Amino acid sequence: MLRFAIAAAAAAALPLTLAFGAVAAGPMPMMTEAAKLSWMPAEGLPPGAQVAVLYGDPSKAGPFALRFKFPKGYGIPTHSHPTDEFITVLSGKARMAFGEDAGETTAEPMTPDSFMVLPAGYWHALWIDDETIVELHSTGPFATTLLHPVQ
Repeated sequence: MLRFAIAAAAAAALPLTLAFGAVAAGPMPMMTEAAKLSWMPAEGLPPGAQVAVLYGDPSKAGPFALRFKFPKGYGIPTHSHPTDEFITVLSGKARMAFGEDAGETTAEPMTPDSFMVLPAGYWHALWIDDETIVELHSTGPFATTLLHPVQ
């Protein structure tokens, strides 16, 4: 009898749930087409890199997603970030080395469909062998700290 009462109460509440569900549902799903991305210079990186914001705001607390486009021959010297990074290579060919002594001789290949997790504060350097696009997911506020700042 108790099961029937619970089922009946749930059935009675269904019209209210359907009527008010859109109000209480929160944020709506979002779809971004690659052809509609707005690329801009990637501030804080050496000239030549471009960035497109997919979701969120890297300068504020909370999750965000970016795409970076790097030209062939590009590089980023040894650096780290204050939050974990989750990186997927979408196209191109790059190499990344890890640690304070990161160098090209120890760099590991990054090819399309590669996925990488970089813990917060972990030193790394990047070399681009062919135009490369990567997608980065992290949380803000995001920043880049160079191991050896340019003077």
